[in-house]
Amino acid sequence: MQRLILRQRRKLNQRWTIGVAAVAATLMAVSVATTPIAAAGPSSIGVAYNVSAVLVGSNGAIGALYQPKVPDPQEATAFLFSHDTANLIGTTACTQLAQRGYTVLCVKSEFVDYAEVTWDALALDIASGITELRSLGNVKHVILVGYSAGGPDVAYYQNVAQNGIATCQEPERLDPCGSDLANMPPADGVILLDSIPGALSGLSTLDPSVVNEKNLNIRNSSLNMFSPTNGYNPNGSSNYTTAFVNRYTEAQGARMNRLIKEAQNLLKLVKEGKGQYSDDSPMLVGAVNARPWDADVNLISHTVGKWPLISPQYPNGSPPQIVDSIRPPGADPVANSQWDQTDGGYTASTFLSTAAIRAPDFKVTADSITGVDWGSSNTSTILNVRGIKSPILIMGMTGHTWVVASEMYYNAAKNSSSKTLVYVEGASHSFSPCTACSGDPSTFGDTVSEVFNYIANWATQQFSN
Repeated sequence: MQRLILRQRRKLNQRWTIGVAAVAATLMAVSVATTPIAAAGPSSIGVAYNVSAVLVGSNGAIGALYQPKVPDPQEATAFLFSHDTANLIGTTACTQLAQRGYTVLCVKSEFVDYAEVTWDALALDIASGITELRSLGNVKHVILVGYSAGGPDVAYYQNVAQNGIATCQEPERLDPCGSDLANMPPADGVILLDSIPGALSGLSTLDPSVVNEKNLNIRNSSLNMFSPTNGYNPNGSSNYTTAFVNRYTEAQGARMNRLIKEAQNLLKLVKEGKGQYSDDSPMLVGAVNARPWDADVNLISHTVGKWPLISPQYPNGSPPQIVDSIRPPGADPVANSQWDQTDGGYTASTFLSTAAIRAPDFKVTADSITGVDWGSSNTSTILNVRGIKSPILIMGMTGHTWVVASEMYYNAAKNSSSKTLVYVEGASHSFSPCTACSGDPSTFGDTVSEVFNYIANWATQQFSN
């Protein structure tokens, strides 16, 4: 793992000049003065702020630091946004919290493609970001925010920072962490914002009809989720039978096992000096856009328990209720047939680092995801939230996919000193009202403000002193 990170540092240094110029241009485009809109929770939306560039870590990640132009009571609380591949500078989440007077550090990842990510490098970047924020004299509390694919990043970081590297070096891990993650500074709190579950997200996209990784044209038609014979509907939600879904997910787990074995064998050849290259091996993975619940929205469609739902009527959350995902279907057979360097251009090492997870009895229902060996991957959000001791806020968007997963994170967070789960009615994955969702979008309200008002209130309640 450490050798892989050093090799990627050399490659990323070549991007450095281009990256700095790109971020400088982004910062120039970010508005640093806003017009007050309305009162929101403990602070006002519309606080004017400055933005400055900071170096995050030594691998090529760059951050934008948002700070109020005029001292603000909220600036003592800092939010750090991380994502495995995205450039978060100037995004809605960053500016929404900056406009409320908070100190915010949003990072442009050192990685561009998911298939090139190494998990430990992300943790080291987060550690650097926390150190940067704690060096500011006015910051008293640091909150990690993991949006989407950033959720597994921050959950992993906080678990290791609070419990030590033994927790990421367990024998069952397919890619144990390196010793360079020892003694990382923990954050004071964690927010999972419509977070994905880690490598399980990739497992669920694998097309199990693939019979031969060397020839993707050889398929098992009985496992083709895009066949009307199997229940696929290109014009609405598909309706797969339970028997088909069970066969499908079982075959996804089997394909993943084959890929894990391939990666391990490739690295064994490298170690023995018999590989094509001396340090790693290319490992291309195709047909990776075949998630069954993207087609059949009856899958992972509602929670088991009852939880508060944020809406215009209930800005702080409704009385607890079963929460439904109202997402539209979004399966794409064309994308599944095309090459995707971002999600398929692995090396054997990066595959084991970020994509590999064992699922010996993988099953998906309307309210559950089971049969996954969460402990086999350091990327597993569910695995890592179990070790988080600090306060944690989990927010799910009902206009997207992870309603059931968010409930699973909450149930797993047994060691947190304070845990909260809440959903936002009608919010899409990007926080705006979901116009393609079931129901009347005009009833959803200003979902963006609802999300960040709630976060601001939660942060004040947890870290007001």
